[in-house]
Amino acid sequence: MEIYWNHNTAFHEELVDNAKLRGGRVLDIGCGDGLLLQRLAPFAGQVVGIDPDSQAIERARTRLAAVSNVTLVNGDFLTMPIPSHKERFSTVICVATLHHMDLRSALLKMKQVLAPGDRLLIIGLAADKSMLDFILSGLLLLPIRIMDRAHGGMRDPNVRIAEPKESITEIRRTVHEILPGAIVRRRFYYRYLISWDKPTDIH
Repeated sequence: MEIYWNHNTAFHEELVDNAKLRGGRVLDIGCGDGLLLQRLAPFAGQVVGIDPDSQAIERARTRLAAVSNVTLVNGDFLTMPIPSHKERFSTVICVATLHHMDLRSALLKMKQVLAPGDRLLIIGLAADKSMLDFILSGLLLLPIRIMDRAHGGMRDPNVRIAEPKESITEIRRTVHEILPGAIVRRRFYYRYLISWDKPTDIH
């Protein structure tokens, strides 16, 4: 299956570089057609992808047919059983998926499946609600179009689309409540990054 570029895959290299520092077990929430899993697999002991879209999971099975350390789950992350302490994940990644779920419930579940001392990485989309949100989005329009052309244009697999509900301010407030010490930053391509290291004394 083809390797493609879009505003989500633009962050793949950064995410893989981060995850390879820890190795171990990696969870990709909303794995889609498995492109990020394919890139993560050489650097992890095991990679697990979960997605509620059965067609996306089938495409992922095709892409990853020759990869031995991948497990694919067709299901809802919010109903996924909490793994045992030994099977918690060294890296939990969520790209353009958080806005498909209830924000608070998803963050609490991610906190539970992550191993103590390890890292949660979220690339997400936020709704423009404040004047600052709209100004920043407007300023990014031309630079992002230039980058799109430089990469040969946007190519998106057939995935479910949903509009984000929370603003970056609302997301930051909830994140800091549930994940104390987390970093929340606006990023290019109308995205934000959440990075959180789970304290070793939280199980």
